[in-house]
Amino acid sequence: MTSEARPIRVLAVDDDPEGLFALEQLLLLRGYEVITAASGTETLHKARTESPDLILLDVVMPEPNGYEVAKILKGDPELRYVPIVLLTGKDELEDIIRGLDQGADDYICKPYNSHELLARIHATVRMRALYGELRDAKRENRRLQARMGEEFSFANIIGHSPAMRSLYDMMSKVIETDVPVLITGESGTGKELVATALHVNGPRKDKPFVVQNCSAFNENLLESELFGHVKGSFTGATRDKQGLFEVADGGTFFLDELGEMSPALQVKLLRVLQDGTFMPVGGVKQKQVNVRVIAATNRNLEEMVRAGTFREDLYYRLNVVNLRLPPLRERQGDIPLLVEFFLGKFTGGSGRGRKEIDPEAMAALEGYTWPGNIRQLENEMQRAHVMSGKESLITRLSLSPAVAENTAISPHLAAAADGKLKDVLESVERDMILSALKRCDGNKSEAARQLGISRSNLIAKAQSFGIE
Repeated sequence: MTSEARPIRVLAVDDDPEGLFALEQLLLLRGYEVITAASGTETLHKARTESPDLILLDVVMPEPNGYEVAKILKGDPELRYVPIVLLTGKDELEDIIRGLDQGADDYICKPYNSHELLARIHATVRMRALYGELRDAKRENRRLQARMGEEFSFANIIGHSPAMRSLYDMMSKVIETDVPVLITGESGTGKELVATALHVNGPRKDKPFVVQNCSAFNENLLESELFGHVKGSFTGATRDKQGLFEVADGGTFFLDELGEMSPALQVKLLRVLQDGTFMPVGGVKQKQVNVRVIAATNRNLEEMVRAGTFREDLYYRLNVVNLRLPPLRERQGDIPLLVEFFLGKFTGGSGRGRKEIDPEAMAALEGYTWPGNIRQLENEMQRAHVMSGKESLITRLSLSPAVAENTAISPHLAAAADGKLKDVLESVERDMILSALKRCDGNKSEAARQLGISRSNLIAKAQSFGIE
């Protein structure tokens, strides 16, 4: 029936005790988890407290009746995503239409055939997965909209390396335009951050900013998400649905993981880019929108064009401006800035509780290749914060083994490769003494113990290096 960790939870509603008991037993025998209610008021309470996956809702019952309950549930920001099947003794078309208009997803007439009822439940459970994706997408879009209220500028994209300065220059040239932008780069390089910055600093900043990951749905569901559908266009399409292109009208639509889009949908996307028109699934009337499209991918679209898996005309239509985000290994000079930012994020900003990082740990971070890019570095700093416990200084011991044990241990070795061994050793020795004294709050006895030398030797070395 389902591969989920727990069985599907059904809220069964009927004011007839015998009918409710029979329905409950039927569902239990088929492996469903069952919650029951006998009135409209009880239904609303249990819908809010028991988190059902599906509601079988009787129409004729004490106030509020099933129609009113369906309307209330579908008007709730969270409960609206719970599918509702009406159980009605009225088979007149007018009554059925009334129930569907109130938001019900399906109906079945009493007395119902148990096989038909179970088939309807099974079909509605499949619809539940689509509701879940829609709910998550809307939550994500609300989160992104909330970020619009923040002071958002290029300053939120961290890095002063030549590669990043080149990126800022390109962004400043396209920010006021409506031309499509293709953002390319490896996973974890911050493509969504760049897309968001282009929107909130541009002329459409007061209009919607909609995000859709093209790998999140199969082809049919993605088409419905992007372009909407009309009632009756496929099983489960009980009402017209607005697509995300229509939601984004006047604003910006960020299409992430564009390389995962099927050739059939590429054709529809090309039409939107050419003249702003599209056809909803099952529709006969075109819709017109004014949307700026920003797309992103970590795949090589040129190779996909040559392989015939990505349309050449769409590639050139999107690739008016290509913003390539450099991987972190190409901008290692930005690592200290990023580390500083993430330490502030995880350890209390610039106030009390903020942690520092010692030179050897920073050297390990700078020497690592970061296959997961900025996202991996952020996770690494969060781990270091946790593993360092109450210590105010993060050392190599707090880093993950893959980072701590990389071969590029110290920048002094690379910087002084052609110098004298004595100079390199003195530089490393000085940094280790500074780190130990900082870690021990200036306590020379404890610092000497950790370094494995005598207190007098530590004092002598510190004086020779000009360390007070």
